[in-house]
Amino acid sequence: MQDNITKLALDVGNGKIKFILGELSTEGLKLRVLDYLEVPSEGIKRSVVEDSELLTASIVKGLKELKDRNGREFETVSLGISSDRIISRTDHGCIEFDEKEITAQDMNNLVELVKNNILKDDDIVIEQEAYNVRVNSSGILKSPIGQVGKSIQGDVHLITIKEEALDPLVEAVNKAGLEIEDIFLNASASAKSTLEQEDRQMGVALIDIGEGVTDIAIYKNDKIIYTKSLSIGGMHFVNDLSYLLKIPKKEAKEILERLREKQSFDDVIRTYNGEYKLAEVKEIIDARTGDLINFISKTIEESGFNGYLGKGLAFTGGAVSIDEIFSKVGNKMECAVRKVNPFPLRGLEKVNPSMSTAIGILLTKLEAEFKKRNETIIETLEKEIVVEEKIEETSAELPINETVFRQEDFEEDFEEEVATDGALNKIKKWISNFI
Repeated sequence: MQDNITKLALDVGNGKIKFILGELSTEGLKLRVLDYLEVPSEGIKRSVVEDSELLTASIVKGLKELKDRNGREFETVSLGISSDRIISRTDHGCIEFDEKEITAQDMNNLVELVKNNILKDDDIVIEQEAYNVRVNSSGILKSPIGQVGKSIQGDVHLITIKEEALDPLVEAVNKAGLEIEDIFLNASASAKSTLEQEDRQMGVALIDIGEGVTDIAIYKNDKIIYTKSLSIGGMHFVNDLSYLLKIPKKEAKEILERLREKQSFDDVIRTYNGEYKLAEVKEIIDARTGDLINFISKTIEESGFNGYLGKGLAFTGGAVSIDEIFSKVGNKMECAVRKVNPFPLRGLEKVNPSMSTAIGILLTKLEAEFKKRNETIIETLEKEIVVEEKIEETSAELPINETVFRQEDFEEDFEEEVATDGALNKIKKWISNFI
């Protein structure tokens, strides 16, 4: 029996660094959070590393506390990234060949063709997705693999970032003593932890308003088809209040916290150091929120999917817990809007929108690791089946070895173990086991 899958995820935010340690059972039916930790982040603003040493020190501080609490060493981590330098682009590709059965390799070749056509040497691909796929002149196919044809064509969506924009963050994490296993898009991770499959299928725009960056991920037919980020987040509301009210940033943060907790009396917000008119505070917040509204509207428009978002807009991230921000955005949008929290997991029952990215990074990594492990098991067992069949052909009269693997035994046991409709099928709704 293989060991459970245990992974560490890291969300390096502009205000806080979040660590989340999770474990998935061997059979993929039980997930639990072993630890969750937040520490202040320094040396990074608007998702740009300004002081690598300070950022590394912040990560080391959190890592040490995590080690002390769990009594284990950490060498690898899965990292999420967000930046207004991330580029989302789609191009069409077509490959032709002698008539044959379409394979997964043909799909890979289609993706590689588009990548070779549009990518520069310093582009790093964070995510890639093929959709609107056709074999010959067929209609759009959900999965062309197994179809017979002479050509395959489709649209390939690539999410990329320049190497120079990513390197400083990677370097800071490496200097903290961690090797990066995988890098995931923050917007996609947040979608993983907050959206149901029906949302992504029918069309939805997830807006994650973080401390320093707002990320948008647009989904349709269960695929991410557009993403964009803007360097506006909760810290900008703090800066505006600090500048216009002529108060320290610490005081401005306290004002926002009072708003978040709805602690205002007689239209006045009282902190330990002063009193501020609620109307004046809201006016300052409204001005910055207008920039967010313009960004959201423009992004949806340029995606080309305006009017196709059956599930409207879903908001998450720390700043959406402030009603004065969320309600202002919601009132200006022309489709349904709602707040979404990450799914509660065993070991982390109390969740809030600021945790969406960190939880999503963990879920994405555990799901990928589980699928990879199962594929390895299946490949090994298929090889054993071939060997067994050859032995049976050449040694039909030999006594049966009771320890020899039988396919029907595997199919029954494995189906029960991973609770899927078949070991080779994509694991569907796996996250429902963890809620």
